[in-house]
Amino acid sequence: MTTADDARPTQPVGTGFIAGYTVAQIGAYIAFVPLFQVLLPLQAAAIDPAHKAEVFSRIALLGALVAGAANLFAGAVSDRTASRFGRRRPWLLAGGLGVLGAYALIHAAHTAGLLLAGVLLFQLTFNFLFAALLALVADRVPDRQKGLVSALMGLGLPMGNIVGTVLIGGLLHDGAARFLVLGAIVAAAIIPFTLRLTDPPLAVEAVPRRRLGEVIASLWVDPRRYPDFALAWTGRVLVITAFSLVQGYMLFYLQDAVGYERLFPGQRAEQGLALLTTVSTVVNLASGLAFGLASDRLGRRKVFTSLGALTLGAAMLGLAIAPAWPAVIAAYVLYGLGAGCYNAIDIALITQVLPSVRTAGKDLGIVNLSNALPQVIAPALGVWFLRAAHADFRSLFLVAAAAGAAGALVILPIRGVR
Repeated sequence: MTTADDARPTQPVGTGFIAGYTVAQIGAYIAFVPLFQVLLPLQAAAIDPAHKAEVFSRIALLGALVAGAANLFAGAVSDRTASRFGRRRPWLLAGGLGVLGAYALIHAAHTAGLLLAGVLLFQLTFNFLFAALLALVADRVPDRQKGLVSALMGLGLPMGNIVGTVLIGGLLHDGAARFLVLGAIVAAAIIPFTLRLTDPPLAVEAVPRRRLGEVIASLWVDPRRYPDFALAWTGRVLVITAFSLVQGYMLFYLQDAVGYERLFPGQRAEQGLALLTTVSTVVNLASGLAFGLASDRLGRRKVFTSLGALTLGAAMLGLAIAPAWPAVIAAYVLYGLGAGCYNAIDIALITQVLPSVRTAGKDLGIVNLSNALPQVIAPALGVWFLRAAHADFRSLFLVAAAAGAAGALVILPIRGVR
């Protein structure tokens, strides 16, 4: 298959590509999960302890707006990149280097304005990196291997959680060391894969000149013409909104709703989050691989994706109802089970309903918007609900539970994938 071919890939990918791609995907998740789960909340608390949740919410909201725009254009740009180094490789490398620069700016920030500048740089460069990385699934992986590759991609979120909460939040205490270690891990995961990647260049004649208005118009995917894609995208927005609410506010929830530092004197809430993440990650990894392989074997995607979303909703309902430490542990076990099932199959499902392989980068940029849009929705909900409910984080988890359940229902009417 050439890079301009509109046919879906049929040649199986080898273990070398799968292993390298899995490590790169894990590195991409490690790039942002520790940042938004641990480092950014701590930076916000250091800058304005009395209004930490509001500072975090506003910066995350503005950053997500940039991420959304970057998502849309990054995929389209990589589709049309006629570099001799390939379509995807230049953006993998440029995005990775930009992420490292953003870490330095965020660490040095001592005002909310500087912190915002660092987050905006991160969102811009990271989303160019992630758009190119995700497009490789449509470029290279045939449908019969998508369940396995999607399951391995699903390792990214739990591994990002582990690195973020156990290593960055739990074991390392110095701010500079946290950012240095995070940057080293991200570089080691992404750069070697990028340099070894076989990425055939796109012929210049395959990239017709377009005006800016035509490029912008091409970003629209008509939901009436591609209803399966629209349903999969909508379900993903709902479920990732639920994820974003838990990830963004869990540290504050442990501090204020659970009272972790009062329950366990001498320990920090970051350590409690590290323990919860470890528990959920063990369950997540096991369930993700099991469900991913079962999905390939049975040729079914919808039932597993929907089941995972419903399980996530149930876990978040548990967090909202009972903010007691034993109940929180039980909810996080359920959370790991649902996250493993959902993340293992979600990408396989959505890459099978793409409108075209030839424009996979652009279409997956729209898919990536379903990652960015919840980053707008979640902090907006945070600002509104935390004010209305007088900083009761449980109200946010009720909203998260409803979003997860709604996402499960939206997936079911898809017809083109079993």
